[in-house]
Amino acid sequence: MSGPARPDEYSLRGSFVRQSVQLLVHGVRQSPWFFAGGIAAASVFSVMTIVFGTLLGAITDDVVIPGVAGDPVGGRWGEMTDDPMRAIVYAGAAFVVIGIVIALSQAFRQALTQSGVARVGGRHREVVSESLSRLPMGWHRTQSSGRILSAISSDAETATGPLHPLPFTVGSFVMMVAAGVSMWRSDPWLAVTGLAVIPLILLVNLLFERVVTPLWRQGQTLRADVSNIAHESFDGGTVVKALGVERREGRRFALAARDLAAADTRVGRVKAWFEPLMDLMAPLGAIALMVVGTARAAAGYVSVGEVVSAMYFVTLLAIPIRGLGWILGQMPQALVSFRRVGEIAEAAREVDEPGHIEVEGSGAGSVIFRGASIAADDGHDELTVLVEGASIELRPGTVTALVGPTGSGKSTIAMAASRLTLPAKGQILLDGVPLRDVKNLEAHVALVPQTAFVFAGTVRENVTLGADIDDAAVWEALRRAAVHHVVRGLVGAGLDPLDAVLDERGSNLSGGQRQRLALARALVRRPRVLILDDATSAVDPVVERDILTGLSRSADAPTVLLVAYRLASIMLAHSVVHLDSGRVVDSGSHGELFARDAGYRDIVLAYERDARRDTDGTEEVSS
Repeated sequence: MSGPARPDEYSLRGSFVRQSVQLLVHGVRQSPWFFAGGIAAASVFSVMTIVFGTLLGAITDDVVIPGVAGDPVGGRWGEMTDDPMRAIVYAGAAFVVIGIVIALSQAFRQALTQSGVARVGGRHREVVSESLSRLPMGWHRTQSSGRILSAISSDAETATGPLHPLPFTVGSFVMMVAAGVSMWRSDPWLAVTGLAVIPLILLVNLLFERVVTPLWRQGQTLRADVSNIAHESFDGGTVVKALGVERREGRRFALAARDLAAADTRVGRVKAWFEPLMDLMAPLGAIALMVVGTARAAAGYVSVGEVVSAMYFVTLLAIPIRGLGWILGQMPQALVSFRRVGEIAEAAREVDEPGHIEVEGSGAGSVIFRGASIAADDGHDELTVLVEGASIELRPGTVTALVGPTGSGKSTIAMAASRLTLPAKGQILLDGVPLRDVKNLEAHVALVPQTAFVFAGTVRENVTLGADIDDAAVWEALRRAAVHHVVRGLVGAGLDPLDAVLDERGSNLSGGQRQRLALARALVRRPRVLILDDATSAVDPVVERDILTGLSRSADAPTVLLVAYRLASIMLAHSVVHLDSGRVVDSGSHGELFARDAGYRDIVLAYERDARRDTDGTEEVSS
């Protein structure tokens, strides 16, 4: 099964037992044939084990006891031979056949179960990945990276824990039923005595679940914290080393790791008591049965062989009890992890599914903000308004610059124009169609963020991202982004530069080179609307000017929305929008705003002073 989570797919209701059943049923539904095959193989194992016990009792009564007393072999064995040793050889051959069948059934069960569990774990990861791709950026901003990494890795795996022993346990209950029926046929008192441990098992599990569930929930939260700290330390490795705070980061990680170790230790201590108690159940039943069976045999109600078989069957109860213990022991943490996966799936399900109108168009597109207000969760379940009542028009084929102080809402406008965030009020239109309703938005709009992400892979893979794009188009995009000469220098003579391997996060490129590669990634898709969120901040001003000029003069020039921090970039724009505190202060040409908008004039003059201070080439981080 693939695709997003179905409604209520990850909802759990009712008591612990009911929720446990729901989790198991959910897993079986993902891979019904694998689990059915595993249960069938486990049932064969159980039936053959009972046959073994029944055969053992019959041999005791008909072969062993008569042989010791010097009497002839009795029962069905006596029909085959009078020689006790020959009867034992026959029985041994039967035991070998039974053993081979048991071994094969175990092998099939393990293979089928592992395949089924792997598919369920893959489904959990797929749901998390699909949900994360649908959730808005506002949701991502309120979540730690450790929480997300934990959901897609440890939570997805832990949620499948009880499924590993499930087929074995279900098959073992076939053994329990068969053993109970066999003991009941021999003597009801033997059956009642042997099965009396089951209520004790349920009581021990109830106590275990009450104690361990909150401990495991705390452990999963701490596990996410550890992942988050590690991710921050690795991601910010340059800052950590440059500022000499390695010890501080080490202490911070060590503290979180100690808290996690303490939480896991508490869980381990509880499990250390639980598992031995579960193991104790079968011996208790065997002792009780030995006492009752001896008395019943002495009274002549059962034979010695029937008592031996019953003792063997009660010993076998350790198998389903152990399997049940495995399931119940893993169930509390599995339920916690299952809920954590479900929380992400539910959050994604509550998001309106954008896109059902196909926009057919060629050439530059038109984007209109019509009284758009954009808010984001502040992390405390409160909404913070980032942009309020914005009305902006991006005319086809023009360049519009967003100018304003830090925190004025420029990047929010850029993200909204690419539908990475949706307006709470008002509308954003692409060619007259509400942006949230556009089905094939990626074919029309491309965003290039300031932080250019580079994947570990070849130049071609980074530009195409798996799309079917020929090399000629890739080179054209690299040329328009003024990074083609950099790519050609990545490999020696005779090698294809597009096959040059880039390090993780593009560490073998400079900041400006990474930004231009990200720009080429957008241009190769020939977007009708191109959004540059300070996407050339690390590029030399002269190179930036050439890129922007080339974009506006090309035959298929897109509509460009530019978050600008340089006067040279602003001067290239056909229109300028001045933002401050999330509101549109004014809009018009650069000359118009410079003449009538004092706030805009102050910003531009500050940019001009910065430009004068920069000497030629010092801004180029990426030559």
